[in-house]
Amino acid sequence: MFHATSALRVSLAVSLLLVTVPSTSAHAAAQKGPEARLLERALKLLPEVPAVPVRMIDPDLAADPDALGRLDAFLVREANGRIRQVIYLNRRAAIVENALAGKDVDVAILAAVIRHEMEHLRGGGEQEASQAERIVFQRLIFVGKLPVAEGLAYLADLERDRQIREAR
Repeated sequence: MFHATSALRVSLAVSLLLVTVPSTSAHAAAQKGPEARLLERALKLLPEVPAVPVRMIDPDLAADPDALGRLDAFLVREANGRIRQVIYLNRRAAIVENALAGKDVDVAILAAVIRHEMEHLRGGGEQEASQAERIVFQRLIFVGKLPVAEGLAYLADLERDRQIREAR
């Protein structure tokens, strides 16, 4: 699992799939594609909905597909230094592919990654973003949204990743 730890300085020439989350009718929900339904599920798990759009992109349509292909989620720094107020998810990332298969734990992982990027948008560094990700996941376990064993396995993976980053 790997998501960007800082805003990327990239010029995206991508085809974006804008996913609008709010919907009130069952018919509208049925009309949405699998990515939109997935995002709805993931965002419902968060204690607060992002104040910015969350968009999935296909890295094959980007100017530098290899750079984006290694990321789960990322932010973009504009030429003027400001961070674009959009959270991008790599449509081909394992976390997205796994979540599309429908397992609750994978949808929760996607929600936690979105929360991680939300913290970066608020100005938090990697430590704060990782902590926010862990807190969301711990809460989902505590309130019974996830099986304990699967949730603890993911938290152990996060801890291992943190230790690897710190050892560098």
